[in-house]
Amino acid sequence: IATATSIMILLEKGEIRLDDRVTLFIPEFGKRGKEDVTLRHLLTHTSGLPSGKPLFEEYSTYKDIVLEVCNIPLENAPGTKYVYSDLGYIILGEIVRRVGGKSLDKFAMENIFQPLGMEDTMFNPPEKLRPECAATEYCKWRKRIVVGEVHDENAYAMGGISGHAGLFSTAKDLAIFGQMMLNRGEYNGARVLNPSTVESMTKNQISDIGGDEGLGWFTKSKEFSSGGDLISENSYGHTGFTGTSIWIDPDEELIIILLTNRVHPTRENKEHIRLRPLFANAVVGAIMGSSEKDN
Repeated sequence: IATATSIMILLEKGEIRLDDRVTLFIPEFGKRGKEDVTLRHLLTHTSGLPSGKPLFEEYSTYKDIVLEVCNIPLENAPGTKYVYSDLGYIILGEIVRRVGGKSLDKFAMENIFQPLGMEDTMFNPPEKLRPECAATEYCKWRKRIVVGEVHDENAYAMGGISGHAGLFSTAKDLAIFGQMMLNRGEYNGARVLNPSTVESMTKNQISDIGGDEGLGWFTKSKEFSSGGDLISENSYGHTGFTGTSIWIDPDEELIIILLTNRVHPTRENKEHIRLRPLFANAVVGAIMGSSEKDN
């Protein structure tokens, strides 16, 4: 919603290219075999970086965590294997900051959320909005139930603003964003992305290695999809660790949004994995009304 979209806006402005090496923007990244990693690799989770590390246990600032990610070695050669990586999106958020000239939250607010009228979408909600936020996990590190602050520990250590976590929103605002995507980049007179950009973001970019990833979006997998069985083959979506998901079906002009706090009070609850596709199937069945989809 924030990170990949911001990167693609910078692409449209001519500030970056997908096949630019990350070191062009973050020279510190070019260590321990990472010299050939590109922005495309980061967007599609094929950089070779591991999925994540508990960096918050040793580092407590945005700068220090970014620098430590730059020191982490690859686990796979770039472009050879899909591994969903929070670390890669931390780096993408830093690229937005360096190239865009402002932090990710401000860049996304000015270029995405404000133009679209997404009034309840932001990083680090102010204190007055916290009563409206769903509680997430009891954090042993923070020693409290987390409410209105980012659940992810690394993102919290980074000040609540990171490319991999920290965005707060509502179903209404996400529906606006989804409609913008259905409209191929435009909503209510505001154009955020070009149609060709939306198309490239939502098409499988890594079928050659058996993956199902667009540029910042999951595409529908033939094996298992959190979007269920009944959405069209051209559908795309994303999930969030705390129990959230959005799926967009361009063929049926359908947006399916599920926002839960499944980590409350602990992350041991795994029922969301089964719930997401069942919920999506129920939505499609209710709207489409066919006997096959009702089943």
